[in-house]
Amino acid sequence: MHIAGTNGKGSTVTFLANILQQYGLKVGTFTSPYIEIFNERIAINGRFISDQELDDVVARIKPIVLKMDEDAALVNITEFEILTAIGFYYFHIQAVDIALIEVGLGGLYDSTNVITPLVSAITTIGLDHQEILGDTVAKIAKEKAGIIKPAVPVVVGASVGIPETAFEVISAVAKSQDAPLYRPDLDTQFDLTLHGKYQQENAALAVKLFDVLASKIGLTPSADKIATGLKQAFWPARMEDLGGFILDGAHNIPAIKRLVAEFSGKQNVNILFSALQRKDFHEMIGLLKTIPNVSITLTTFDYPNTIVASDVADISDVAWLDIWQDFVDGPHQSGDLYLITGSLYFMSQVRSYLNDNKKITK
Repeated sequence: MHIAGTNGKGSTVTFLANILQQYGLKVGTFTSPYIEIFNERIAINGRFISDQELDDVVARIKPIVLKMDEDAALVNITEFEILTAIGFYYFHIQAVDIALIEVGLGGLYDSTNVITPLVSAITTIGLDHQEILGDTVAKIAKEKAGIIKPAVPVVVGASVGIPETAFEVISAVAKSQDAPLYRPDLDTQFDLTLHGKYQQENAALAVKLFDVLASKIGLTPSADKIATGLKQAFWPARMEDLGGFILDGAHNIPAIKRLVAEFSGKQNVNILFSALQRKDFHEMIGLLKTIPNVSITLTTFDYPNTIVASDVADISDVAWLDIWQDFVDGPHQSGDLYLITGSLYFMSQVRSYLNDNKKITK
């Protein structure tokens, strides 16, 4: 199965994988980016590829890559393209029953788009990676709709995450490919471990994906198995409560908008935010400032091309911390909410620090 979209891909994959595992299936997942360790990106039934397994597959792939480097037409293969080959080969030798393949970027020209899946999915459409995918939701939708294959069903996320202009583009591509198009039912409220209204929408999309897949491979939908799979699903740094902090990798404007909706009307909200310089961080911070009773602290972290103090010097009513760990270490006010958000690369470092060292003290 092939999953594209601006946001929600990883959560949808983990919901669907957990449902399929309830049927005794061996389910491979190919996702990005990783949060704590590189091996997360390739997994089977939730178990990450081991270092030894990764070394073994790399040993098989490396000679091919070196041979390609000798060909002017094939030289400079990217890391993600190599990783895609590693993931596909690993799933082959492990004889998975189903592989859930998350698009790396866009869809049409993504290295994962060499497959013809049983079912395709487009989770959400929003402005992100405009320098590559285009500067409008219609252009971005066109890129992501590039995963739609002839006569292969495609499940498209709910209207809350798919603007009408984007849906029109996707629908036209599906029609041109004679690909049946489905949308999820949002009427059901699921019992989830993952928090946030947007996770209800991701869960609904996963259920619709399962229904379409089940009809193709002869599975009988079971409400109990679906409910158990959804409940067991976990995806780090997505409205995750860890050590008294809420971690959410809202790394683009659509995700920040959803986050603002989640936290409006809450008690005092203290936010720590950081991002990469190529992101629309001024607009993202402006959106966060619309949350009532909010206090925003901006910071940097150890990663190339992250925001620094001079990048945000023109933004009023925010604080700056050179060392983000000072926010975690406190002090903290009893009854307040503490949200850490922004880049997923930032979430990776914060999550590691919290797991190793800290819990909130008030």
